[in-house]
Amino acid sequence: MYHTESLKIKESLIKSIDELVGGTVFKIGSISIDVEGKDGLGGLIEEWLGKWAENQKFIINNPKKNGSSQEFPDYYVGTDNHLLEVKTFDSTAGANFDLANFESYCESISNTPSRVDSDYLIFSYKLDGTELSIKNVWLKKIWEITCPSERWPLKTQTKRDVIYNIRPASWFSNKPRFKTFKTKEEFINALFETEKQYRGDSHKNTYLSNL
Repeated sequence: MYHTESLKIKESLIKSIDELVGGTVFKIGSISIDVEGKDGLGGLIEEWLGKWAENQKFIINNPKKNGSSQEFPDYYVGTDNHLLEVKTFDSTAGANFDLANFESYCESISNTPSRVDSDYLIFSYKLDGTELSIKNVWLKKIWEITCPSERWPLKTQTKRDVIYNIRPASWFSNKPRFKTFKTKEEFINALFETEKQYRGDSHKNTYLSNL
């Protein structure tokens, strides 16, 4: 189900997880500081992964080297350029990251259906003072880390009746309030039904009619 190169990367990370300890040093001029804040850590871990994977001789390519940091995907892996997304969260706070902008994701998988098969490499970390350590690593598909919610068939970030982002489930919990989807088809159906309810019947199939 997962791409071979993604699996190799994940297994290598898990094998060396006790060694994945460090921190962030910020320097301007002659002054450098050991960073204690968590802002921006996700982007730094994502960037670190690319360098680490290259040093480990994995087949990985960063499409953002000459472009926007917001472009999809985070990396291509393998000789066939399989899509790999990187997500991070504070292990003491739970998974509260955004998986994707809801509208953009609906449009994207309509135009590029293969996006739904992307691999998601997820890191949980702990920052103790200035010491950063990786606590766990998961490799998942999007339907394995999403779920329904009380309001929508797909859990989202919704403010004042406006859907912004797709939010993750507590896939690592033994007793989650909402269980993750079992198949890709369940996830796609929840995405479609959420869009349908959100936009109304007159606007259904806006992006997802071709799936």
